[in-house]
Amino acid sequence: MNASIINLTSTPLHFDWGTDGLVLWIEELDGTDSLTTQMDEVMERIGFAIELQTGWDHRTDSNTLHPLYGYRLLLRDATGGWNAVKTDETGHFAGLIPLQEMDYEIAYEKVMWME
Repeated sequence: MNASIINLTSTPLHFDWGTDGLVLWIEELDGTDSLTTQMDEVMERIGFAIELQTGWDHRTDSNTLHPLYGYRLLLRDATGGWNAVKTDETGHFAGLIPLQEMDYEIAYEKVMWME
């Protein structure tokens, strides 16, 4: 009898994140550039961490906004370039806008003026 193991989990997430005023930055730590395909999971983990820090639970309190609401999101990909992260009204990943910037301060200014 032959047995095979099928692994259905995606690539492990390797990222760091933090906040800087109204900007939440995410930095991919491995060189595989796989974080973009897993942004829903990344944002869910960051949102959960913010909820742990604040004590809010947006899933059970209908009056509470999503934990990422109000932040401008920046992603530094494996190449070192910054991207604006677009979200929908529910706080889920809706795409990336490449900012074509390597410098954080310039990317910060650009993302603050985006709608």
